[in-house]
Amino acid sequence: MCADRVAGDKVRAMVREGAKRRMSFAFCLDALKDPVLMTQPGAKPEALRAPLKQAGGKPPMAWGTFVTQSDQMEMICEQAPVQMLLQLKKFLKANRPKVNVLFYDDGGNLLDSLKPESASEATSHTLDSSDINAVGIDPKAVDPLKRRLKRIQPRIAQAPGPLELKLKRALAKSVTLINAGRLQEAETLILVAERSMAAQGKDREDEAQTLKRGQMESDQRSLGAQIKRAQSLQTHVARAPGPTRDKLTQAVHQAARLLKQRDLEGARAAMDKIEKALTSLD
Repeated sequence: MCADRVAGDKVRAMVREGAKRRMSFAFCLDALKDPVLMTQPGAKPEALRAPLKQAGGKPPMAWGTFVTQSDQMEMICEQAPVQMLLQLKKFLKANRPKVNVLFYDDGGNLLDSLKPESASEATSHTLDSSDINAVGIDPKAVDPLKRRLKRIQPRIAQAPGPLELKLKRALAKSVTLINAGRLQEAETLILVAERSMAAQGKDREDEAQTLKRGQMESDQRSLGAQIKRAQSLQTHVARAPGPTRDKLTQAVHQAARLLKQRDLEGARAAMDKIEKALTSLD
């Protein structure tokens, strides 16, 4: 597919193209300080650097992808020097695209817009892993989810337009769930996003690898919870009568060995029996 240069009177046509499919763009100024904007479907944005130079463009350059949704166009800037972002905004504004244009970095953070957004809209677009503030929740349970959010965020911009917006909303909601302590629900949303990206071929993992890693991290959190359970049981066993205490202590040690071997089911079963025995002593 060939790259197309977008003149000022073609900006609205560019907006319409963005409503049909996700497009790549690149922008810079030429030697006379005139704007040079080029678009192309289906190519990596940085691939437009060569035709940009052939058209007289000079560094610094900005590039990324864009998609139009209803009355706004989102431009995800993978490379966006501040001066080029301002020049691109100036060029688009001068040519009245008839939609609001939102400029994001490739992490989903709002950089600028032609029209100011309301506070609530800005929050919904920019909520990401940096907004996690899970006060009073074990960091060992939260940190793996935060790492997964940070890993998947930059890749969401590569998804087709409608899916990208859906995944952004899902990740924003997952942050809210983490902050509320609803970690299992948050993990489910994150896993859905990871699998969607893998299915689109936009992640370095395939779906099987994503599921395997997600299960490993879930098991790791479960392991931490079961270790705490064993420690609590050990405290209760220490209060049991002599012969019973010795027998239950051995059972706690056996459960601990199973946890070290990552046999979570076996450890759970062993601790269930210990709890039942302790209850019968009451």
